[in-house]
Amino acid sequence: MQKVKRNLISKSEYAVLNNLNQKYHYNKLNPVSDISQISIETGIRNNDEVLRALYTLEGKSLVSPEPKGSFTSNIWKITDIGLKAVELVEQQK
Repeated sequence: MQKVKRNLISKSEYAVLNNLNQKYHYNKLNPVSDISQISIETGIRNNDEVLRALYTLEGKSLVSPEPKGSFTSNIWKITDIGLKAVELVEQQK
């Protein structure tokens, strides 16, 4: 039986993750973004969609709210695992 290849991450999740990755490489001392800033920079105009992507990425340990554990926070950052994931995706291109 042939295996079906499926994406482990959606386009919007990758856009959010990549945005936070760029933020990290731009400012390693304070690599955080708020939801509205992520929305503007990714072109995802719906903050709820950005939040949905963040929650999904957090479940995969790729991003984390600031302060850690505060899921009502509007401030998020990429984790070390998220940095590695972006690096792996870029290698596949």
